[in-house]
Amino acid sequence: MGDIEKRLNKAAIKVQSDTSKWGIVVAGLVGADNGILPLNPGSPKRNVQMLEDESASAFDVNLDVGTWGASDFGLDFDYRWDGLENILLGLLMGVDTNPQVQDALAFKHTITMKDSAVGLFASYATEKFSEVHTIPTLKVLKMTLSSSGGLIKAAFNVRGSDITSETATLTGVTVPANAHFRAKFQQAVFRMNDYAVAGGGTGLGAGHVIKPKSFSLEIERKMDAEHTSGSQQIIEPIENDKPSVKLTMEFPRMDAVNAAYFAAWTALPITVDKKADICITGPVIEAAHAYELDIHLPHLIIEDVEYADSKIIPSKIVLRGAVADVAQTDMVDLLPAAIYLTNTRAATLVA
Repeated sequence: MGDIEKRLNKAAIKVQSDTSKWGIVVAGLVGADNGILPLNPGSPKRNVQMLEDESASAFDVNLDVGTWGASDFGLDFDYRWDGLENILLGLLMGVDTNPQVQDALAFKHTITMKDSAVGLFASYATEKFSEVHTIPTLKVLKMTLSSSGGLIKAAFNVRGSDITSETATLTGVTVPANAHFRAKFQQAVFRMNDYAVAGGGTGLGAGHVIKPKSFSLEIERKMDAEHTSGSQQIIEPIENDKPSVKLTMEFPRMDAVNAAYFAAWTALPITVDKKADICITGPVIEAAHAYELDIHLPHLIIEDVEYADSKIIPSKIVLRGAVADVAQTDMVDLLPAAIYLTNTRAATLVA
């Protein structure tokens, strides 16, 4: 009986800490604790440039292979507190200061936005049937954090330098301990109130809790895909536009709270901006410390408010993240997004 085609068995990721080695697989990729658990392995491919001969001829002649284009693909996850999708999050944001030990087992990561993600990339490999497909290096272009089926979902768009294939296995790859813990939508608390132009302002408290039925938070870096002389593959992509942050929330019905968003959005001039946080709390790690994903959005500008035509009128609000002029109460960050992650990983996410 011949071999049977199997779905994804294993995948691995590891940060390339040597910023000069774009396009080169990081040593130790196939190793313990490098296992990552995507819902799909992604569909990367080598985009080959065909060089056609345009000289007079009834048929193609002298076809040649040129450079390899970017290998773009997506990776989707049930978000896991100790899952290595957090590496993708760190590479997108840019900064993960030295994790602070909370006790013996819990560590708090402060993940903030960097002006540029130059030098931040990783190697990725998936086991497919009897082969391993490897992306020597990839950059993270976008993350969408959302809710679906009662779980928190994380989807990443990435851009790879190339794809290689070899007959091998990822036998030595293991996932981090406790990676089976997944974040649930019921564990999330959303709070939002007015942005204080002069700084400070009313801190977010119990009276500012809002209850969307679904949400999506998009953080994106638009990047180029350029070739230079002597380069078969793309050079390391860099930003060709400003990073963007967008929060979308849908509510099951129109009420006095979300009706006020529409009033603020339609007022001229628009003066009522917002600030918000999203805190998702998971199981206890030890004593007083639990898994936590705490997202701070210090300055949000209302982009759209929608009330659909229905027997029960639902509500939707779209907000764009911007730099805060001055720090808001209980938020030290000025950039559009900051994320505080508490899990059991002692190492930084970006090295």
